[in-house]
This record gives sequence, C-alpha cells and structure tokens, in this order.
Amino acid sequence: MRPVRSRVPLLLVLSAASAFVAAPCRAAADPGDPLEGMNRRFYAVGEVLDRHLFGPLARGFDKTPSFFRAALLNFSRNLGEPVVFANDVLQGHGDQAARTLGRLAMNTTFGVAGLIDVAKNNHLPHHDNTFGTTLGRWGVGPGPYLFLPVLGPSDFRDAFGHVGDIGLDPLTYTRFPGRTAIAVTASVVEGLEARIDAQQDLDTIRQTSTDPYATLRSYYLQNRQAEITGKPVNIETLPEFDTPGTTPAEPSVPQPQPAAPTPPPPGEAAAPPPPEATPDAAKIPPPSDPRATAPTPKPPTP
Repeated sequence: MRPVRSRVPLLLVLSAASAFVAAPCRAAADPGDPLEGMNRRFYAVGEVLDRHLFGPLARGFDKTPSFFRAALLNFSRNLGEPVVFANDVLQGHGDQAARTLGRLAMNTTFGVAGLIDVAKNNHLPHHDNTFGTTLGRWGVGPGPYLFLPVLGPSDFRDAFGHVGDIGLDPLTYTRFPGRTAIAVTASVVEGLEARIDAQQDLDTIRQTSTDPYATLRSYYLQNRQAEITGKPVNIETLPEFDTPGTTPAEPSVPQPQPAAPTPPPPGEAAAPPPPEATPDAAKIPPPSDPRATAPTPKPPTP
C-alpha cells in the first residue's frame, strides 16, 4: 500500500460513511462485509472501468521506456518518504525511520529531487508504510470491508488511515506553483504501478475463481493482515473461500476374485469344464431314455 497524496481518500471516507448510514438493516452474508450488496455493485462497476480504462492505461504505462517509468516512480516515492518516515516513528521502528530519512536526504540531493534512486544502490531500499498499518499495529481492527470504483478494495481502518497520511504529508501544508499537478501526477503514477504489480493476481482470480469478488475480498483482507504482522501471503496458497466443498469419494472395496482351478494330480486327465449355462437351458427338456420308451415284446401265443 503506497501513500496517496490527494483528497480522493477523503471522498472515500465520506462516501463509505454515507453508504453505511443509508444501507438497509439486513443480515450480511459475511460478518466482515456488512455492506456486501453495495460493495458487489461497486465491484461490477470497477470491473468495467478496469477492463476498459485502467487496465489498458496500466499496460500502456508498462510499455514506456524503462528509464522514464523508473524516474517517475522514484520521484513519486521520494515525495512519499516523509509519510513513511512518520509512520516508522509512530510504530517505534527507530532503525527503519533512520534509513527512511537517509533515503530522503540522499535521493533529494544526489538523486536530482528523487528522479534517481541513489539510496537503493547504497543498501537503503524503499519500503511502504501507511497510517492504516500504524493503526493496525496499535491494535485497531479493520472494520467493515469496502470496495469503491477507482479506489478498489479497502476497509474502514485503511480509509481513515489514508486521511491520516494526508495529515502527515508535508505537501498538505505547503503552497507553491504546480503543487496540485505534482501531487496528482505522483498519485496517478503510483496507482498505475500498483495496477501493473497486481496484474498477475487479478488474472489468477478472474480465471480460477467461481466468485471473483469473494476471492478478492479474502485476498485483500489476508494481505493487509500479513502486511501488519510482517508475514507475506501468496495467492497461490489461499483456500477457495467461494467454492463449495466437494464430497470426498467413497473408498473402493475390493471385489472377491474366483479361486483358480486346482491342477489335477500327475497321471490323471483333467476333467472337462462343466458346460456353461445358457438362458434357454431350462426350456430344453432332457433327452429321453430309449429303454424307457421302447414297447415291451409280448410272448408268442401257443
């Protein structure tokens, strides 16, 4: 999850809150998704937008020259380092905060305002950190699951976390020409890069899942929990939450086999096999004995 420096997350919270108030009181199919009806409708809209707008834009951005794409991404990440640094401090990760501050100073000066990631070559790689993660590590639960078009999957904790990131971002309080254009460009670049990174997982969900919405929800919630606990999650190992279980096949019982015929003793001929019974055998009468049917001769008369 990358920090977003715009007012769009604020609209997320307001829209989600209004939808929560306006949602009818009904039993939810999933206890962690009380707004499932609304979320599924937004998911359908988001799928249309992704297939016809965001997906093609991300694939086009992926085909741009690598140096140009890397420069834009490095610049965007450098703008977000103050937010990452603040969350490192709030989580009590002093060493990590020091490395983030070193990245910011090194890339801003020697990396031409962050266009070149000099710090990465000096063993200071970038890492993401948001206020939503900070809330999770403070023990705040995720709350209801959310899905909104353009913004994608989220939850109430991450929605308020985005607002917290806006408050931690120095760009929120600075005023200079081009500030809005820079913030919007950075957000768009990070969004397209995130969409490129998610392409393989999205293809797997769409091609193998019987209910892509439920699978995406499970994957997102488990992935966020893994980010908070520091343990990675692999979509290939996720169980099929949306696929009904199949009844296991009954074990096959071996059928008894006929015993092999006993070979005759040496010197004796083998007895001929009995004739096989035929369906009409019962209808054919047995042959009559000629002695029983022949007439008895009478003695000659004197």
